[in-house]
Amino acid sequence: MLKERIHRLNYILLCLLALFPVFSMKVTVIVIIAFTVVSVFSGLILGLKKIEKKHIWEAAILLSPFILIFIRTAVMDRSENALFILETSLSLFAFPIAFFLSPVNFGKTQIDRVNLLFSLSAILIVVFGQIKAAFTFSKLIGPDQAWHSLSDMLHDPTFPFQFRTLFEEYVNMHPTYAGIFLGLSILLLLDRFFKGYSETTVGVKLLLLFSLVLCILMQGMLASRTPILATLVCAGLLFFIHQKRKRTAIIALGVMVVLSFLMIWKVPYFSSRFKEISFSNTKIAEGDNDNSVNIRAGIFHCSSKIIEENWLFGVGPGNIRSELNKCYASISKEDYIKNNYNTH
Repeated sequence: MLKERIHRLNYILLCLLALFPVFSMKVTVIVIIAFTVVSVFSGLILGLKKIEKKHIWEAAILLSPFILIFIRTAVMDRSENALFILETSLSLFAFPIAFFLSPVNFGKTQIDRVNLLFSLSAILIVVFGQIKAAFTFSKLIGPDQAWHSLSDMLHDPTFPFQFRTLFEEYVNMHPTYAGIFLGLSILLLLDRFFKGYSETTVGVKLLLLFSLVLCILMQGMLASRTPILATLVCAGLLFFIHQKRKRTAIIALGVMVVLSFLMIWKVPYFSSRFKEISFSNTKIAEGDNDNSVNIRAGIFHCSSKIIEENWLFGVGPGNIRSELNKCYASISKEDYIKNNYNTH
């Protein structure tokens, strides 16, 4: 009886973790701590999970990033910034330990439920942020407003930045992360569509297709290039994984690719983000000639320079910000230091 209750509690906490896109950081941290404590208590103290040597090696590999950060901080850099980075990296320690000791044996139904909860939470938070941002911008269209028409707004080259900024303000989530969450949701839904096609009812198929189209459109509204391209590549890999059902895979993948490219070519503010990508736009940003592509040229330059000069031991997690700012000051202080860019 105790074992069943612990299993149920552990799985409930995992389901709550899947909802993290809609939670605040504080709530997410609380759920992570609760999931870790229950997993450690049930798996180690109550001995509900048999630990094998191969599992220890797997845990060691998963824990290696945190171990490296911990050693680097303890031995070379104990500054306040370094300790803060160590603190924010605790999830790299908590999750491997929690999943390593968790006694829950995940079945197909349980995994599908966790995936569905994550996808649903990602869709809800993005829908909320985009609708709220769209409603705000709708008030700025009119004869005496910033834009005279919807077309003027969409063709304004500054609109993508303004929309993304307002979206982040409303949901406290960077548009790139939201794009990643939507991309993962697309892949999970697509995988579910492929796997259960023959057993799924027509209603569920239509619901999955509607959810896929909605996610693609919302990802396009966020205009985050890398998540979109990564989603397309991974969707292609899913096609090969499920190549036994070629017709189904081609239809779903084809719809997603066509919608994505139509947005790139036809939606003005979306296409403007992709037009920034060119070999001629790789010069380090200076003055007012900065955008999301060439600003990265300076970041890459300074990051490479720091690595080249400190290739063996690095500069320490607490010193990277000051070292970057020193380099930024030498190339274009106004463009970089004011935004406090990290290594991206």
